[in-house]
Amino acid sequence: MPRTRAPGRLDDIVEAALGIFLASGYRRTRMTDIAEGARVSSGLLYTYAESKEALFSLVLQRELGVDVNALPLPVPTPGPGATDALLRRALKDVGAIPALDAALAVDEPGDAAAEVASIVGEHYDAVHRHRRLISLVERCATDWPELAEGFYEKGRRPFVRRLGDYVRRRTQAGRLSAVPDPDVAARYVIEVVAWFANHRYGDHDGAGIADDVARATVVDLLTAGLTGDAS
Repeated sequence: MPRTRAPGRLDDIVEAALGIFLASGYRRTRMTDIAEGARVSSGLLYTYAESKEALFSLVLQRELGVDVNALPLPVPTPGPGATDALLRRALKDVGAIPALDAALAVDEPGDAAAEVASIVGEHYDAVHRHRRLISLVERCATDWPELAEGFYEKGRRPFVRRLGDYVRRRTQAGRLSAVPDPDVAARYVIEVVAWFANHRYGDHDGAGIADDVARATVVDLLTAGLTGDAS
């Protein structure tokens, strides 16, 4: 017989799990910690999720927009490759920058500044939208080699190469300012976006910056920096 659930309780459990994973990492997190954070008994927790792995999967799924309340209980431990598949989906969402794809498909943009602004803006929006998921993976990657490989080796590095290729092509064509190294310039763009779209929320002063101001500032200054000498 399917388990019944109190309204909102699974969301509370998943939110508590996210907080504990972010604070302690994957390896040090215990089911008892999550139960305490969610203010439920350990026995009740296991009626919602079979294991810590199941809870981690639930967190990933919810951050990807899955309605976890529609899942049958208890949520089972994910099978081999299931968590990796979720991670690949997440990285695909974060790295989906249509403006960059369009830019790499042409040799000559009509308006280089508008092109850069679109690329930076779309990347900012993707990071901001998935900021909690990104923080979770970054925190737990040190405990989970496969997670680290999926996030850094198969996710971020290919994106850096794509963005670096874009910068290289546009600087060679004289449409962007000359830079010492296009790949380093790409990494600079990514790190600026990462701080303002995500990491500033954990900074005492940065958390007070309005979202629209942060986005507009990043887009304007990165666009000006990349196109200034070429305009």
